[in-house]
Amino acid sequence: MKDPLVTVYVTNYNYGSYIEQAVESVLRQTFGGFELIIIDDGSTDSSREILRQYDNRPQIRLVFQENKGLNASNNVAVKMARGRYVMRLDADDYLDDNALLVMTSVLEKDPAVALVFPDYYLVDKAGKVVGQERRHNFQTEVTLLDQPAHGACTMIRRDCLIEVNAYSENFRCQDGYDLWLKIVDRYPVRNVNLPLFYYRQHGGNLTENQELILETRSQILKVQANRMERPALRTVGVIPVLGPLADPRCLSLTALQGKPLLFWTIEAALGAEGLDEVIVSSPDPELLAQAAAAFPGRITTHLRPRSEGRENVPYDSAVFDAIAHRRSASEPQAVMLLTIETPFRSSLYVDKAINVMRVFDVDVVLGVQAESDLFFQHDGSGLKPLGNSSAPGKLRFERDYLYRFSGGTALVRRKFYEQNPTGIMTGRIGHFILSRQAATTIRSPFDLAVASAVLANN
Repeated sequence: MKDPLVTVYVTNYNYGSYIEQAVESVLRQTFGGFELIIIDDGSTDSSREILRQYDNRPQIRLVFQENKGLNASNNVAVKMARGRYVMRLDADDYLDDNALLVMTSVLEKDPAVALVFPDYYLVDKAGKVVGQERRHNFQTEVTLLDQPAHGACTMIRRDCLIEVNAYSENFRCQDGYDLWLKIVDRYPVRNVNLPLFYYRQHGGNLTENQELILETRSQILKVQANRMERPALRTVGVIPVLGPLADPRCLSLTALQGKPLLFWTIEAALGAEGLDEVIVSSPDPELLAQAAAAFPGRITTHLRPRSEGRENVPYDSAVFDAIAHRRSASEPQAVMLLTIETPFRSSLYVDKAINVMRVFDVDVVLGVQAESDLFFQHDGSGLKPLGNSSAPGKLRFERDYLYRFSGGTALVRRKFYEQNPTGIMTGRIGHFILSRQAATTIRSPFDLAVASAVLANN
């Protein structure tokens, strides 16, 4: 087609089992003003033989290339695209027959909107529908744009793609997250609360690699904060800990792989680029002496009164006093609270929290884990399900997803903290997700044994 309104492109690497269904779903669209670019990224399976059957179709352009990776292939497609709107379809997914018609109508109706994305069905390896994802309504409900559109099956104005320099090839994955942050910083976006594509879950998806995804998102957030020219956030890290003197059950000085539990958190804090100073606050002078000896000149120790070191006594006043006795002369803009129970929470997550606050206008940033287990609440007459994120075969509403505070990491703007000393779980709260290992929590000798086993296994 000479002047298609929409360019759909499919990037494929060794998805010979699914690629034909993906292509046919495009060809069945009720909207006809499209071109289809298929990029085979150096497949070694049967993909190329399957794709050659489409070689002479007028709406299709085939590209066979050596393996370049997803983001490089995305940019190849953007350069080739002739449509006003561009949409990627992953080779293992497929479209509803009306997907292009519905999304195109949204962009045609409002020229200011840069991208539109739909809800979607979840299907298994065989293509059986096992669930449906219902996103928030971005027109009426969403004020914090920290939950991105799906990387694929999102329709974007080609001019806007070019304006933000399309896809960054510095990242191995999470192309949609980087693009989302670049787009929402400049343009309005929309969604359609209709399931318009089928997202296949088969165990081989790139999205299954949690550690890689979380690390890449951390890198993207840092790049975006700098791209937006957001200044560094002067942040002091405070590690409040009771110590064995105040609480004999405290495991802070118990060794995990030959290193006291407290030291794991201190090392993570010292390794973070975004912390200007690290303060350990405790009513236990022996603990503070051991920490100071292990990290000479690198941390500040703060001895808080024994009265503020009892169980279930809030440590907020101790945090404020610790900040007042900091070594640095500069006034901190934010306070990072780090507990010692999560030794595998690395420097990466500390910096990630800071960059979330730099990118988004939030008062608090919390480390969390998305929960997929079933939860219940007793309403007086028995247990009732809470949320619906894990019930198989059901419509899953994004608004009902449950997140657990995890990783012992809370970042709060200093002024907000001073105004809400016992309410840092209030205000406008941003978040970042930790891997399951990073969120490992140690509160008992049993937990310590589990953590030791995790280390030994790794």
